[in-house]
Amino acid sequence: MYINTNVAALFAQNSLNNTQNSLNTLQQEMSTGYQINSPADNPSGLAIANMMQGEIGGINAAVNNANQASNLLNVANGGMQTNVQIVQEIQQLAVQASNSTNNSSDTQDIQNQINSLLQSLDNVGATLNYNNQAVLNEGPTVSPSGSIGLSQAVTQIAVGADSGSTGAGSYTVSVQYSTALSADVVSIVNASGTVASGDVSGLPSTGDVTLQLVSGSNTNADSFAVTVNQGTIAANYSATAYTAQFTIAPGTNYTFQTGPNQGSGNNTTLAFGTFNSVTLGLSTINVQASTSAQYAITQAQNALSMLSNAQGQVGAQVDQLNYTISNLQTENTNLQSSQATIMDANMATVTSQFAQQQILMQTGIQALQTSQQLPSLVLKLLG
Repeated sequence: MYINTNVAALFAQNSLNNTQNSLNTLQQEMSTGYQINSPADNPSGLAIANMMQGEIGGINAAVNNANQASNLLNVANGGMQTNVQIVQEIQQLAVQASNSTNNSSDTQDIQNQINSLLQSLDNVGATLNYNNQAVLNEGPTVSPSGSIGLSQAVTQIAVGADSGSTGAGSYTVSVQYSTALSADVVSIVNASGTVASGDVSGLPSTGDVTLQLVSGSNTNADSFAVTVNQGTIAANYSATAYTAQFTIAPGTNYTFQTGPNQGSGNNTTLAFGTFNSVTLGLSTINVQASTSAQYAITQAQNALSMLSNAQGQVGAQVDQLNYTISNLQTENTNLQSSQATIMDANMATVTSQFAQQQILMQTGIQALQTSQQLPSLVLKLLG
């Protein structure tokens, strides 16, 4: 039996301190709802949970990005649909003008109406925007590097409205005619070979006309509108094709960050074409002569083909974004569940342990009180 060192009291005090620390930890878990409230609680678990939280935040931002991208695409599609309605009306007027019952005044009135519709079409492309971005007016641009504007055979070239992703590079357009009224082949080539080609016939004999190489009917996804001077070709026809060189500078690329990480699969790049009367091959449309009116029908049909192809590209992109959003939301749910397993406190277990520690606290205090009375028993030995 010892007086100077009360070993029993020391054991009781130690146990009481441990119980107090456990009670403090459990009380903090009940207050915050987390089982990890400091790095000391679970260093590796906290590190994993922090990484998961960063990814969850990235996923939420990616979902928001994808929704905004979908809104931009819907705005673009709305402009395209307006253009479709305009071109459909132009086609109807071209069919009307092709009838021989019309006199010159009638065809002039129809031409004036078509010119007004073309102005409306150009206004859509120039003014439609999303967040101050002209989504239908930022496509590839063409610069002459050869005979355009010099030979007067090929007077203008434009990248088709549905070819926003056409790559930069040097191109040559070749126009081969068999007669003054029939174009056998129009082809556009670059260093890699033929980019687009098409057979065109039944053209007017004079004036500027546009030969359209429309995506979907040619061997490549690129579309072009080639304006040639029929009078020049008719007067100077030879077996040698008329050629012109030009270069293409790419337009604006829209990059949608639709994933939480860097690299492929986390972003999507899309480029729209420029949508106006030139890129749709309608700038030279003329219905005042019978042959021209007939060809105007083909021009309108080709323009509709370009617009339909462009709308198809937008629709496919919207579908892809919708699937991406759905996948991100599923990933977000599973990550939050995993993070909760690491971070969140199991309240049923915590409250049970808290009650247990409260009882231990009471018994510990009682044990400490009893152990402090033990040294006084020495006095009985002296009696």
